[in-house]
Amino acid sequence: MTEVIEMLMIILIVTLCFLMIPFNTKPSAVIESRRKFDVFVRLYDKPYRGDAREYAYRFQIFRTSLSKIKQLNDRAREANDTAIYGITQYADLTDREFIARQLADLFPDDGGSPRTYQKYVIESRSAEMKNDIIFSRARRALQMPNNLPRTVDWRAQGVISTVKNQGSCGACWAISVVDTIAALAAIKRNDRKLIELCHERVVRCAANGNNGCDGGDTCRLLEWLAEESYRIVAAESCLERNMVDQDGNCTGEKSLVDGLRREDTALNTTIVKRFSCQDFENEEHLMLRHLATKGPIVAAVNAISWKYYLGGVIQYHCDSDYERLNHAVAIVGYELNATVPYYIVKNSWGPRFGDRGYVKVAIGRNLCGIANRVSFIELSDVNLVRTFYFV
Repeated sequence: MTEVIEMLMIILIVTLCFLMIPFNTKPSAVIESRRKFDVFVRLYDKPYRGDAREYAYRFQIFRTSLSKIKQLNDRAREANDTAIYGITQYADLTDREFIARQLADLFPDDGGSPRTYQKYVIESRSAEMKNDIIFSRARRALQMPNNLPRTVDWRAQGVISTVKNQGSCGACWAISVVDTIAALAAIKRNDRKLIELCHERVVRCAANGNNGCDGGDTCRLLEWLAEESYRIVAAESCLERNMVDQDGNCTGEKSLVDGLRREDTALNTTIVKRFSCQDFENEEHLMLRHLATKGPIVAAVNAISWKYYLGGVIQYHCDSDYERLNHAVAIVGYELNATVPYYIVKNSWGPRFGDRGYVKVAIGRNLCGIANRVSFIELSDVNLVRTFYFV
């Protein structure tokens, strides 16, 4: 009987011990991170799915990205429309890799280190622009203009081209300029018809210190386009886009079309008449005025913090130092009615990035350096050029 009582006591003690052990029914942080990573790899069709070593390496980077995303979202979430950060297609890249792949393309290397760059000011070479009202730069404190529309979005007018994906080609400097020119040409036409333009040929051919997919500069490109009276042809006749011309020909206006001869074909082309390349820090009201009355503009920015951007208005985490500018974008409008007024920024990392390819940046504080190096562009009258096609 005593043995039975002792056995029951042992069973009771063991049972109580198990009841007192806390059970965690939630998956561990590592397991949860792995689940997210597996979804991420499938979603973006990452090439290392079958490479166990590379997969493990990228998973560790991904876990670091999750930690950084949490830190970004935990800070300064005072308003509902503040930017939200999360998993993007770049979450498996180190910061160094991200900068090298996406942000090393704005300034060419002038013989020194890639980050050593003397400010390139077009204004001094374009004296005829200084007294023109559309390029005026009155010195006064930043103010939100009361005589402008509260909302300007040129997308709604059907004059903004599709969001491009520069991929592994460092071509933001050309894409931002060419897409802005396409929009301005559409605005200039009576019918407001948008014609996509060929940025591929500009990337290949632009001289004046530009280096194709290895990097270039918006101001140098605009200077080259204006001085050469370079005609940017429609994308539909772009040999580079159609993979027809791989010989690096940058001079001909005659195009090979497979199997057909067409004559007197009118192609819309555009020529830059003049432009500016100026600093509008503390004068962002002039940027708003130009956006409202003339059309989209080009801006250099510091996009390092955009690595994890999903949407909302960027108000923090975006350095405005001139020397840190590393990317070029088109600004296609603004919204002053929002709780935090913002620019509508067209990026070139594809429509899956950010807000369908767009980024919202708060107005008035030169966030991301968005007012440091801005270009207004004026086009010559839209030209119709007769082009012959030969087999």
